[in-house]
Amino acid sequence: MHFLYSIGLFALAGIIVPLIIHLWNVKQGKILKIGSIALLGESSSTSSKSFKINDWLLFVLRCLLLVLLAFALAQPYLKKIVSARSKNGWILVEKNNFPRVLKTHQKTVDSLLKKGYEIHDFNVGFKPLNLKDTVLNETKQVNTLSYTALFSAANQFVPPGAKVYFFADHHLNRFGNELPAVNYKLNRVPLKQSDTLSNWIATYAGKKYEAKSNPSNTTYQALNSSDEEPIRVAIHENSGTTDRKYLIAALKAIESFTKRKIIINAAAGKASIGFWLSDNPVSTDFRSSIAPDGTLFRYEKGKLVASASFINLEGRQIKLSKRIELDQQAEKIWTDGFGNAILTKNKTNNLNIFHFYSRFNPQWNDLVWDGLFVKALMPIVIQDKKSNDFGFEDHPADQRLVSQNGLIEQNKTEIEAKTIKNEPLGNLFWVAAFLIFTGERILSFRKKPNDVKN
Repeated sequence: MHFLYSIGLFALAGIIVPLIIHLWNVKQGKILKIGSIALLGESSSTSSKSFKINDWLLFVLRCLLLVLLAFALAQPYLKKIVSARSKNGWILVEKNNFPRVLKTHQKTVDSLLKKGYEIHDFNVGFKPLNLKDTVLNETKQVNTLSYTALFSAANQFVPPGAKVYFFADHHLNRFGNELPAVNYKLNRVPLKQSDTLSNWIATYAGKKYEAKSNPSNTTYQALNSSDEEPIRVAIHENSGTTDRKYLIAALKAIESFTKRKIIINAAAGKASIGFWLSDNPVSTDFRSSIAPDGTLFRYEKGKLVASASFINLEGRQIKLSKRIELDQQAEKIWTDGFGNAILTKNKTNNLNIFHFYSRFNPQWNDLVWDGLFVKALMPIVIQDKKSNDFGFEDHPADQRLVSQNGLIEQNKTEIEAKTIKNEPLGNLFWVAAFLIFTGERILSFRKKPNDVKN
């Protein structure tokens, strides 16, 4: 037996109350009639106390009542192992795919039905299906929920430890990023697939790509589109500084590598990104020259700190000599060897702002001399709202299939753990406590004080 709240057992200390009541028993003195008091002298009045339990049954009932209440407060439970063999298995299949499943896996389905398996629609509610549902007269409904979400929801419907056979196409775009934890034994049966090829146009950072997909992989090929939007960059620096030339060299390298046209300080049009290479506050005119949802990269002004450290970039260490001390919390993009912020990011008034606590100057660091400078600037200059999804987007035409290995093996341990069920016993203790209390009250009221015989 286990307890959910073991602290409730401290209530057992209450047993001392009936113990004190039954032990502290003050007896009244007896009056005796005698013929003469000549031989009796003057005496003081006394009383006798007896530390003795006279009513053992009542004492035991009261102690037992307190013990039961303490156990009930601790919420006891038993760990019960649920046998998967005693439960009927399930067949999960999307209703729209049911005719196809019966056509290709008729023998397997019939064999499972003879063993007592139940057929359920792999959708919200997991409604039972029968062989009549192979004729679909109603409009087909496409299931938009991911398989991962439905597998998790099935935990509330499938008996723990039961065997489940899942018949589906197993397209990769129907699964989530993480495999679910299930309390049933899942066996995936993929439907036979013909070699299919599909294609679509994907966009990343303003550039178009043609995606070609088959059951094994999806590839992307850049398209030479003449209507591609150029990247407009605005740069401001103080007179007498040379930081601008290092930045322009990096921008030219990005342009050459990505084949994206980059226009610096264009006479017309809003800039997609602005570099404020100055200690002075960003001017209103410069800020307004950046397009909404654009990017501002600015030097930060503050306490100058001499730092014999390095900048962490892509697992490399780039020498750092000086930095500006950060006086506020923000999302850190680059840090030094001590975890201090070198580049942070936040969003203010529909503007993505990068705060740089160093300079594009060899006197501050060796960043501009390292090839990582171009690579580190690239995601700042060429931004895309869906950059994390590129190449992994949930496209309906994606033909990639999930590997047969993985889902069952990863959940095997979880399945075994879920076959242990906790059975609460609290109600039994409350009922027993009520019966004991009733008996104690009846016995207490029937108990009459002993008459004293003279």
